[in-house]
Amino acid sequence: MKLRPIHSGETDAAVTLLAEGFADRSPEAWRAGLERLLAYASHIGEPSVGQIVSARGADAGICLTIPSTRTAYTGTPQKVVNLGAFYLRPGHEWMAALLMRRLAADAAIDYTDLTASPSMREINRNVGFEDRSHGALVIPLPAAAFRPGRSARILRVHDIPTGRISDGHRRLLDEHATLGCVALGVELDGICHPLICARLRRRGLPGAQIVLARDRQFIRAALGPIARHLLARGLTFLMLPGDDRQGFPEAVVWAQSAPVQTTRQPEGDALDFTFSEAVFFQPG
Repeated sequence: MKLRPIHSGETDAAVTLLAEGFADRSPEAWRAGLERLLAYASHIGEPSVGQIVSARGADAGICLTIPSTRTAYTGTPQKVVNLGAFYLRPGHEWMAALLMRRLAADAAIDYTDLTASPSMREINRNVGFEDRSHGALVIPLPAAAFRPGRSARILRVHDIPTGRISDGHRRLLDEHATLGCVALGVELDGICHPLICARLRRRGLPGAQIVLARDRQFIRAALGPIARHLLARGLTFLMLPGDDRQGFPEAVVWAQSAPVQTTRQPEGDALDFTFSEAVFFQPG
């Protein structure tokens, strides 16, 4: 088994494997997302965004390794690599555990996997990942929109007054808005918090999933105004990890959703999936 880093010169080979392994997305959509990801990696000085696996001189699989530094709600910046789109061609599945060990070898990095298949979840656990959530909540926005506001106010990025949010949080909002996310400031109890959601589709319906939020309590407190804003933008549901419906009576539990898996213990209660696979591969 040999690994070949994914850079701009490997785009065609990577798209072929991604479209073959995940046919729910077209080759054109994979290419567009991969080009966004490569541009981001170039901007932050990272040489590659994943690895192509080869065996006996032929391509056998792929895994994206999306680098970032977690800063939003941490005392010390933490280097993160989000593993995604893991695929091995038929006959090469035996490589999975060995490949994951090679991809997640640096103990100083927090490796994350947010979309592992049922078989890969168990492999991840065996190589050092731990489940940080079980299932997901799907909140129908038309129902949540009837919640009272509790004095929460929604601000688009360009409407957040200078000094109301930290420079680091504003930068995250700007960067994710450029990548197509819904990036907002949410004023609650006199404090402006960043909120980032990535767009997705489930059963043909447009929705959003949480990419950055202070914690679940913050989402509960501001859910009414958040729901009304997202609904006005044509979105119909909001997803967040975990199967605890406390404070979310409108929600439906999606038990089959992949758990959040990481190699390091989270610091605090923030939901932080910034610069993850969901951000770069949103539906058009």
